[in-house]
Amino acid sequence: MRLVLRVTLWIFFFLTVASSAIGYFAIDRYHSSLIQTIDDSLNSKVKALSVSKEDPLTVAQYLAQVSAIPVTVQYRTETGLVTVLTVAGPTISSTPPALLRTRGMQGPVNDGKDLRIRTFQIVGGKELIFVESTATINTDVKNLTRDLILFILAIDLLAGLVAFLVFRRDGKLNQVSRLIEEQKRAMQKFMGDASHELRTPLTVIKGYVDLARATTDPVKEKDYLEKSAAQIFRMESIIQDLLFLAEVGEGESDQVEEVDLGPIVRDHVEVLEALQPTRSVKITQESRVLVSADRKLIDRAVANIFSNIRRHTPEEAKVLVSLSQVGEKGKLVIEDGGPGLSEYPEKAKALKRFTEQRSAEGGGSGLGLSIISSVVDRYGGSLHLTKSRLGGLRIEITLPSQSSKSDSEN
Repeated sequence: MRLVLRVTLWIFFFLTVASSAIGYFAIDRYHSSLIQTIDDSLNSKVKALSVSKEDPLTVAQYLAQVSAIPVTVQYRTETGLVTVLTVAGPTISSTPPALLRTRGMQGPVNDGKDLRIRTFQIVGGKELIFVESTATINTDVKNLTRDLILFILAIDLLAGLVAFLVFRRDGKLNQVSRLIEEQKRAMQKFMGDASHELRTPLTVIKGYVDLARATTDPVKEKDYLEKSAAQIFRMESIIQDLLFLAEVGEGESDQVEEVDLGPIVRDHVEVLEALQPTRSVKITQESRVLVSADRKLIDRAVANIFSNIRRHTPEEAKVLVSLSQVGEKGKLVIEDGGPGLSEYPEKAKALKRFTEQRSAEGGGSGLGLSIISSVVDRYGGSLHLTKSRLGGLRIEITLPSQSSKSDSEN
């Protein structure tokens, strides 16, 4: 369905719901106010009887005669004999049941669709039953409801036609349509990545589970289950990284600020040294290194760099970290003495993800460099992967600061 038509239908739906709600509220208040008028009339008669010292039957007949709303009065004796005192109001085919009359002593109640009753008890078990009609009110409400429905349909059709004609000529809606298509393609890519990355661990888990079911050796069964658990943890890591990649690709963050890379990098260096105390890590920083980005995403990218180093390089491999401010850009260089990569492409986007074997050995998801590259691209930076002086991988990240972005926009 075309976007213009979908938007028009949504407007039609919204106007219908909003108009119906407003109309229902207005009709309900109108109905309630009219019913309240009848209730006030019935209550006033009972109140007059309760304070009068005259004969209740005489007073009831008088009240019926002077009532602004037509009322019928029934007199019921203690033996159940019913006499109609006045017939100015609605015609009553039978005396209301005992339960309804009892409730009517507390306040007005409905007797059927179009009757409202109120009961006054006289000493000795006798009763006076006042009945007023709500038929006219119910008819008016039905007519108003019918008119409201017709009015809402007319307004909605007119609004839908206007919206369709306006949106059809609006170029901005085409931009929205293109954006939706881009998001759809991004979702398809995400689903493809998820399917590709999760297929192997799921297959391995299924194989180990089948082996655990088939064996009668408790030692082998425990070994198979432990290997399955390791694959489950890896699959969890893959899912988290895939979701993070999808989040990075959603658009520009609302939390963009001026971030000092120094404290972020030093925090992760301390973590690496704490987890691998035998590793030699040297960090140099010339001055404050400021970049414009989302602190959370930059922290995640730096965390992935050091996580890759911890997982994929020996503990005796040295690490060199350099931070510097180059003009209006922040520069981060991290080198390690590990095995490096099998290839060092000119563009980081062309780098394939770590092989499944390497990811499985390191316990990671294999998406570390993809996350780093996505974060850097998001903020207009550059990522270069080359061979390190130490023999392993050299990662160079350059990110612009807020001032450099402002100059470029001007």
